[in-house]
Amino acid sequence: MRSRLAPIAAIAVVAGMTLAGCSTGTSSDGGDKVELTLGSWRTEDIAMWEDEIIPAFEKSNPDISVEFAPTDTNDYNAAIQSQVEGGNAPDLITCRPFDVNQAWIKDGYFGDISSLAALDAFPDSAKAAWSGLDGTPSCVPVASVLAGFYYNKAIFKELGLEIPETQDELISVLKAVKDDGTYSPLALGSADGWQLAYNVLNSIGPNYWKGEDGRLGLIDGTKKLTDPDFVAAFAAVDALTPYLPSGYEAITYDDMGQLFTLGKAAIIPDGSWNINQLTSTGLDVGVFAAPVENAGDQRYQQEMPDMAIGMSATTKHKEAAEKFLDWLATPEFEELYVNKLPGFFAMSTEAPSYDNELAQAFSDLKTDALLTPRLALDRLSAGTPPLDDETWRVMQLMYAGDLSPDKATAELQTGLDSWYVPAS
Repeated sequence: MRSRLAPIAAIAVVAGMTLAGCSTGTSSDGGDKVELTLGSWRTEDIAMWEDEIIPAFEKSNPDISVEFAPTDTNDYNAAIQSQVEGGNAPDLITCRPFDVNQAWIKDGYFGDISSLAALDAFPDSAKAAWSGLDGTPSCVPVASVLAGFYYNKAIFKELGLEIPETQDELISVLKAVKDDGTYSPLALGSADGWQLAYNVLNSIGPNYWKGEDGRLGLIDGTKKLTDPDFVAAFAAVDALTPYLPSGYEAITYDDMGQLFTLGKAAIIPDGSWNINQLTSTGLDVGVFAAPVENAGDQRYQQEMPDMAIGMSATTKHKEAAEKFLDWLATPEFEELYVNKLPGFFAMSTEAPSYDNELAQAFSDLKTDALLTPRLALDRLSAGTPPLDDETWRVMQLMYAGDLSPDKATAELQTGLDSWYVPAS
């Protein structure tokens, strides 16, 4: 989910830190060894970077060492701001997508990487989340995440269910599970608005607003959230409410996962990042794509740019930093990264294969689909009220029965109109 900026006071200690990226050591041959620091919000990946990824890089670059220096995800944005303002920015900065990165570009956080060979490995669509308004990339893409519908294969077999491909087929499957009465059709609650927006609306919705046509139309002003395609998307999401568990208003994201992993629900809409957790109890789990409105419709698949890495504008080790960034585009790095973190996907033109069967199944959802990121994170959430946060809120109200799809989209458009001037 999109992180909030933590108060600067909460990370004031970071501002005073002297990072290892500002120093050098000694290489094995007695010469100076450049030490780079990589800032990140992925504290859970410390062992992977220190034991697997960094040693692989340093093996082929013995004169460069890298220190992985993560900050808790909720404090990361403010920590980077404090470090940049204090003159202690890490040499390598892990980049947030879209609006946050646009602000960082505007504030001069990044060094120029436009001549890097690494960028040639990625399509323009992969670089867009970390490019300036002029289209110049500021970061090298590392990974995306996908969204889809996990399903319990045993329940589907027991009840004789087929994988749904259309909205009507999905409702029929959910109705069959509900009529049987043994299981909850959906492991889905509304206590956490972000997951309603990211894992449900932004999964089903692109099949109605036509992916990039709708998203970019909101940005350039040729589309409105009150247009029929957007209203129909909200209505399709609202149609799931009869199949939610009892007391769904209080069910959190973590509760949803527990309901599914305990085998008590047939389907859970969720992100690929949750593969390990949702299979932790040994369930035989599959995944299917968000259903289209009508049979034969073009399918759209949510692929959210999650992480990239850029070079600090103030690094004293530009050449070494560029070597590291170029390495990020190699098959060696991509295969190592995505197979150590099932559910995160390479964004290069020549994507690797995935050792995890469910990760490969997720990746296969991109086949014959047009890819699109989450709706509200590119320019549309840079002002107040941010469309992203507002979507979380109105989704919860819609699921509580307080807003109809028409009223929900109208409220969102009113908020957007109050501050957003469409790009010309």
